[in-house]
Amino acid sequence: MGLSSAPASMQLLMDKVLKGLTFRSCLCYLDDILIVSETFEDHIGDLNEVFNRLATVGLKLGPKKCSFAQSSCVFLGHLISKDGIQPPADRVSAVLDMPSPTSVKDLRRAIGLFNWFRKYIQNFSAEVDPMTKLLKKSVKFKWGIEQEQAFKKVKSLLVNSTVLAFPKYDLPFYLAVDTSCKGIGYMLYQHHPTEDTSEELRVIRFGSKSLSKWQRSYGPTKLELLGMVTAILDCSMYLRGQKFVAECDHQALKPLFSKTVKRSNL
Repeated sequence: MGLSSAPASMQLLMDKVLKGLTFRSCLCYLDDILIVSETFEDHIGDLNEVFNRLATVGLKLGPKKCSFAQSSCVFLGHLISKDGIQPPADRVSAVLDMPSPTSVKDLRRAIGLFNWFRKYIQNFSAEVDPMTKLLKKSVKFKWGIEQEQAFKKVKSLLVNSTVLAFPKYDLPFYLAVDTSCKGIGYMLYQHHPTEDTSEELRVIRFGSKSLSKWQRSYGPTKLELLGMVTAILDCSMYLRGQKFVAECDHQALKPLFSKTVKRSNL
């Protein structure tokens, strides 16, 4: 057993060692370092920079655990390439081969695995809602047709999920939000230019959130506003300091931005 503060100490050390290189030519999480370069020549230079930093503080690399000059790699459980981010094939196969849950313990394990890939699945919370109902203490576990259909649909959505794009901060962000009594769902996307001078819609991430018992009792306007605020906060790492367009299909929200609404708890 190690110290509980060991991961934090390791991350602090690596942040100091790679200071100035992080988010410029490399990313680091504990002992996993990802070096990204535009060209092969740049990659050689970036590798030398990282090697020199590690050698200066006496850190060594295990050759068998290193891969160099790869067009794609799995980093922190996601397959990363020049095209974007997607689930690794072995993880998708594990999801497809997973049998239907026969107990609450099995269901928790399945939803936990689905949760890891929730940013690839549109309206994830609403899709898994029939299954999460069985996790309530007051509900007896009974796997029925509704749960089986939801289980298979989530698998299908993951297999056919789109490749998520890397954000381009010189382009505007668009945040499409849809809220219902089942939950909050949103999609953060951009229009990326293509080689033929046209534009292509590229999804940065999907997001969703289930509603509490009290939130389900909100009126339509308050519910839509809750969804908008939730989506913006969830995507704050992309939107902070950026101009973006928020899209919503609820017309009643428009007056909130043009005049003061009196006698309202919104």
